[in-house]
Amino acid sequence: MSDISIAESKIQILYLVDRAPGVSYHLLMDKCMESLYTDFFTFSRSYEELISGNLMDKSQSGDFTGEAVGSTENLTLTDGGRAVLNDLISSLSAPLLQHLNEAAGEILSEMSKSSGISASLELAEGGKFRVILSSEGDGKPFSVTVTVDDEATARNLCKKWKSNCSKVPEELIRLITSD
Repeated sequence: MSDISIAESKIQILYLVDRAPGVSYHLLMDKCMESLYTDFFTFSRSYEELISGNLMDKSQSGDFTGEAVGSTENLTLTDGGRAVLNDLISSLSAPLLQHLNEAAGEILSEMSKSSGISASLELAEGGKFRVILSSEGDGKPFSVTVTVDDEATARNLCKKWKSNCSKVPEELIRLITSD
């Protein structure tokens, strides 16, 4: 596996963000490092240069719906980024375009899985933390609010909610209705 240059990394990042607008920084980074033969440093430098060059915009989402706890950057192309991509897209080979389209499809699939999932925390009375967890999966909306003693526990609940939210409603009903 050979690493790609900063220029190649930038073009590929622009392409993926164009095909999956609103992708989180973390999901984009994971996908680039997993399948585009880039390392963390190349990705980070490319990302920073695209943002500082006003080719991509980032907005903050603090609802824990992304892959990491806390504020998550969601990315979109600027008009300038779209223009640069349109100018350079013809330089991409057919196999690379196919690979990028597959990666974009995987990103969109991941984004749709977590679109109905949210977790947030807020400071409550007495220095405790209120955690609000919800999901809309399978047409069965579920929401729960709990208060915990410390921020670490609250953040841990939010972090684990995404991977466990489909099991919780059924497990809760099972526990309540069992004799």
